[in-house]
Amino acid sequence: MRGLADPMILSRIIHHLKTQNWTAVGLEFLIVILGVVIGFQVTEWNTQRQAIARAELLTTRLIEDLRNEQWRVEGNAFYYAQVSDNAQRAIDALEGRRSVDDETLVIEAFRATQIFSFPIISTTYAELVATGTISLVADDALMIAAVEYYESGADVLSFQDRDRTYRSTFFQLADRALVEALADNCAEPRTMGIGDYAALPEILDFPCDIDGHDAAVTALAGRLRGNPAILPLLRQRAVETLVESRSQIYWRTLFGQVLPPVEVSE
Repeated sequence: MRGLADPMILSRIIHHLKTQNWTAVGLEFLIVILGVVIGFQVTEWNTQRQAIARAELLTTRLIEDLRNEQWRVEGNAFYYAQVSDNAQRAIDALEGRRSVDDETLVIEAFRATQIFSFPIISTTYAELVATGTISLVADDALMIAAVEYYESGADVLSFQDRDRTYRSTFFQLADRALVEALADNCAEPRTMGIGDYAALPEILDFPCDIDGHDAAVTALAGRLRGNPAILPLLRQRAVETLVESRSQIYWRTLFGQVLPPVEVSE
């Protein structure tokens, strides 16, 4: 950007002043002023373009994070409904309304302990807050939904027993090798990734076997039937996970309002 400090321009202006060529002086000053204005305008355009590109990047990343959280909400709904069903089936067996073998009882009681453990993905939101760039996200509805979810989301409003009393009690009664076998064969697939909607309907309710642990299964089933603390804890677990599952309707609705519909591949 050339201005009055440019030697050539300054030299010409001095020459025109000496010759009293006021028209030429005026033109030189006009050229200088236009140069300064155009230079500032180009700088402003570059700054705006960079800000727009940054805003688009942050918005895209925020949508991707919320897409993952949308799957997590769906996962919570399916998962805890199935945890609750397993707890209720174990209750019915222990109270004599169902006749089941020891292995079935143990599997159902184990599945009642389970916790949907995918972490909340909040990288972009945390960056927006830390850098004070929330205003760059032009989609107000998207940003409001993100603030509501991350600041008062599923973990904050969870209805579950934070001490996980039933889970601890079950593990106190079970042998380590049996728990390892249950975790390997009867918990959700360890290969399941975020965004796998197809796996959710049978995330826990699928056939499983725990071969080679017959004695441990029989012993644990006996402990479950003989421990007076198990039934009240199972009842609590059945109710709290049912409430947890049904409460996801709020977050489902929230995400449905700000994100495009999910396309689930078969």
